Amino acid sequence: MSEFKSSNKLSVDIDQMLRGFCYTATTPSIYRVNDCLRNTSEKAYDPMIVSIGPLHRGKPNLEAMDYHKMRYLKQLLGNPFPVEIYVNTIRNVEQTARNFYAQQEIALVDADQFAKMLLLDGIFIIEFLREYSDVDGGGIQRDGNPIFGSEYIVSHLLHDLMLFENQIPMFVVEALFQLSNHDNNTEFKDLIWPLTKCSKKDVANALLPNDASHLLGLVHSVKCFSFALLCSHEKGWKEEKNINSATDLKEAGIVFRKKAAGKDCSWLDITFKNRTLYIPELMISDETESLFKNMIAYEFYLPGSSPKYVTDYVFFLHCLMSSTKDVEVLRRCGVISNWMGGDARVYNVIVRLGTHAFNSRYFSYGGVFDSINEHSGRKWNKWIAVLRRHHLNNPWTFLSLVAAAVLLSLTMVQTVFAVLSFRKPT
Repeated sequence: MSEFKSSNKLSVDIDQMLRGFCYTATTPSIYRVNDCLRNTSEKAYDPMIVSIGPLHRGKPNLEAMDYHKMRYLKQLLGNPFPVEIYVNTIRNVEQTARNFYAQQEIALVDADQFAKMLLLDGIFIIEFLREYSDVDGGGIQRDGNPIFGSEYIVSHLLHDLMLFENQIPMFVVEALFQLSNHDNNTEFKDLIWPLTKCSKKDVANALLPNDASHLLGLVHSVKCFSFALLCSHEKGWKEEKNINSATDLKEAGIVFRKKAAGKDCSWLDITFKNRTLYIPELMISDETESLFKNMIAYEFYLPGSSPKYVTDYVFFLHCLMSSTKDVEVLRRCGVISNWMGGDARVYNVIVRLGTHAFNSRYFSYGGVFDSINEHSGRKWNKWIAVLRRHHLNNPWTFLSLVAAAVLLSLTMVQTVFAVLSFRKPT
């Protein structure tokens, strides 16, 4: 009898729980980075001086920048536009903006606080990037400027704006930009070049999607634009693929060359031709890991069929670099530009980037992998690789091999002369 009551009580509890559970189908664009990505380098996803959006809002170490958010808003409202216009614009998109985030904790932020956050953060992004362009163009002096007087602050702000968890919807930024824009010839994308590490001309020439989720997604589109055009003409590669390390490929006769920069050359464009692997130069600095990790996180949450160019690129690097010796091989040929110190530091960065960075469903470098493996799989190239690995890996074994070859040659010559002298008629 007691078991029946217990079972009945559990049924009632579950029924009440389901009645109170509200499910609506949404397609969010921002998540908290899951543990499998975050555990390799947690700090890569956390802002250093400014919070954008709700996920890091209210952290004590980020509150100092709230002063500059207010300063930029007041500076903007000096124009003849009352704040009500901006507030009403945010109110009209508030619910759509909430659906942009996957976390339930967003529901705990009340409407006024959420709208205020979107307004302050959106205006901060716009005015900071505008001011960056003005400073770069000589319109504003750095000296005495609260933000641009310090390269340290500017560098950290550019870093924080590229974090996957530190975003607000792009449609909010665009709406605020249109309200505050008095130059009809200027688009918001004209301001994002400092974040892309590309030239203004390259950004202007990129055909960007109108449905970019957020600032990181927009920058991702710029950085992958030219490579996406190349990949659109090639077939997809679905099967799992792998290649040997740079050291092993070098022993198999493959040569590494830095790919010459050009207007049609993308930093992602790796090609293999005539036993030569051409790779654009990659500069590894203290900023590299964070930028790559956040672009990988962005691609991680894209729909399954979406191309994942940066993840595929990192997977390629991870295959090539299985030890510090591989880093040395690529550095010596100009493929890797090391701004971090020793090769071990670069290797550790690649290991952390490559952890859980699996090649995508339609792998961007499937054709390159096939060509490399076909070359390495030929018997002659295998023999050459074994010879180099076991007999030519240091000067002493090489000299021993040469000495043995010379001795063998002399023995053969001596044998020939002996035979000839024996057959010579007396």
